[in-house]
Amino acid sequence: MSNATSSLDSGNEEIQHLEKTCKLTDSSDYEQKNSPTHQETSSYSIYGVDWSKHAKSTSHCWLPYLPKKSSSSRLCTCLLCQNSQLRSDSSFMECPTCSLIVHSTHLSEYTEANNYSNQCSLPPCRPSFMDDSTTDDTTTYDQHCWSPLSNLSKPCTYCKNKKLKATSNDRHDQETLETEFVCMWCSRQCHRLCWENIKNDANNNQCDYGEFSNIIVRPQWLHRATNNPCRFQACMPESPGANDNLLAPVIFFVNKLSGGQKGQEFYRTLVRLLNPRQVFLLENDSTVMQALEIYSSLHNARVCICGGDGTVGWILSHLVDRFPSLTNLPAGICPLGTGNDLSRVLGWGNEYTSARLFKTLTQIARAHPVALDRWKIHLETLDPNASDAEFGTIHRSRFSFREHPKFIRNAELPVYDNHRTPINSFFFNYISFGLDAAVVMDFHARRTRDPSEFTSPFKNKLMFINESRKYFNEFAFGIAWNIGSYIRLICDGQDLTNTIRNYHSVVLLNTPGFGSGTQPWGRTSTTTAVNDFEAQDFSDRMIEVLALNTTQMALIHVGFRGTRIAQCRQVRVELSHPMPVHMDGEPFYLAGSTAVDITHAGQEQSHFELVVIFLAVILFCNGKWSAQLC
Repeated sequence: MSNATSSLDSGNEEIQHLEKTCKLTDSSDYEQKNSPTHQETSSYSIYGVDWSKHAKSTSHCWLPYLPKKSSSSRLCTCLLCQNSQLRSDSSFMECPTCSLIVHSTHLSEYTEANNYSNQCSLPPCRPSFMDDSTTDDTTTYDQHCWSPLSNLSKPCTYCKNKKLKATSNDRHDQETLETEFVCMWCSRQCHRLCWENIKNDANNNQCDYGEFSNIIVRPQWLHRATNNPCRFQACMPESPGANDNLLAPVIFFVNKLSGGQKGQEFYRTLVRLLNPRQVFLLENDSTVMQALEIYSSLHNARVCICGGDGTVGWILSHLVDRFPSLTNLPAGICPLGTGNDLSRVLGWGNEYTSARLFKTLTQIARAHPVALDRWKIHLETLDPNASDAEFGTIHRSRFSFREHPKFIRNAELPVYDNHRTPINSFFFNYISFGLDAAVVMDFHARRTRDPSEFTSPFKNKLMFINESRKYFNEFAFGIAWNIGSYIRLICDGQDLTNTIRNYHSVVLLNTPGFGSGTQPWGRTSTTTAVNDFEAQDFSDRMIEVLALNTTQMALIHVGFRGTRIAQCRQVRVELSHPMPVHMDGEPFYLAGSTAVDITHAGQEQSHFELVVIFLAVILFCNGKWSAQLC
């Protein structure tokens, strides 16, 4: 690989060597190509982060161009372009890593002709990995990687002035004076004249990777690996430097649909600030597992999950499976969802903002780990006839307006057909049954059907309230029905069904948070028992069971709590009728009489009588919680 600090003049010459243009195929391909899980085909693509065998260290990360509100017009950086002026946003592609913008037609020749070598005709991007076939000294990767800049937004890092003035003895023209540079790693800026004075000075050209130096994956840490199915492997040097113990590289998983469809914008920001190969758009389970395989050997590595409660639970389960018995990569959270309850509990905030992003990035390495219990659900189909006989006659009153509540009565709705299977067999936060789960199911279906209407967390909450109106009768006439007519609740072997006869939702909590920041169990002391219940602790292998009536479902949002039922180690919930279930932000529908067994994920002994292993997951908590391994 060529030196990352080579002259920008040579970059300008390289871009003039573009030979021809042709038509782009499908710019949305980057969503599928941004993962090491993408299987190579006869049609090679350069969109997104290239994990193929043809990847170059300085390959660009091409994404569809998104116009900036602050910019007036954009020009194609290809000097041979016959029409460089931007006419249509859709005709441009950009590399968010280096801000290069070109017409999409200049790129498709690589996919149509499988022309891998011609990518060098474009100015190189900053290096993202080190090819084992190179013989370059790895120290060259720690030098500044300069990119042209129209104007300095802050003083020059060398002369400390923001603008240079031409003098009568100055041999440089005005164009040279107005040319500036910015380092794509540390974001330091300098004038062209200052850059020419220091470009050959190794000491002045050394880059410290800037504000996020401790979490960036350095290019020299990531190598090609022929013995790894992912083709890449990350590891730190065998002889660590003096400050290497302070390094805590972070691997980011981003749900592009989270945050009111803001996930892709968030992804672009991370790709610009960090190494694009440490940021992954979530596509499927393989994306997660292979990313963990690449970075499993990287010393002191962390994970940051960018999404809602469902996304967090999904990734945490993979971490536990990949790194059992509290040896997993510690995980922090950047909240992009609507509720973000686990993020609130652990001190990472309730929603994403640009300002909070920078704060989160700087805090991840300093956060301390805590243990978090994981709970497993096991579904068992029940005989509906035996179930009805066991539950007995449904309790009715003279105020009854219908035989069953809406979510029981309308068992054939299309929305239920699309959510017959839980996306995960584990949860870390909560699981609920009844009216609450029914509202969440309708909200989730609406968001899936019309994603354009869910463009911000605030609007998402308004849409949630709107979906709740569909259950007006169930809320207004709560006296006419109760969840105990449809659920049998057994906690640690004790039948507690009679305790939920006057309620409409049953909630099982591992953490205090539920329903976008509420604490339905209530605030209890961390050291004393209250009303025969111990203080809530998400690492004690105990789960809290509570019930909510329709009034309490509203009051918990203003600080009130629900009705405490039990603290136990295992729960069995038997459903006599089909019913929605809500687990860590993701709803699903149980279409028949079903028993749901809920146990601590590590407290089941295998059929081969192996030693019981208590599984939990380490999370980073921003100075709020601390616990030892149970």
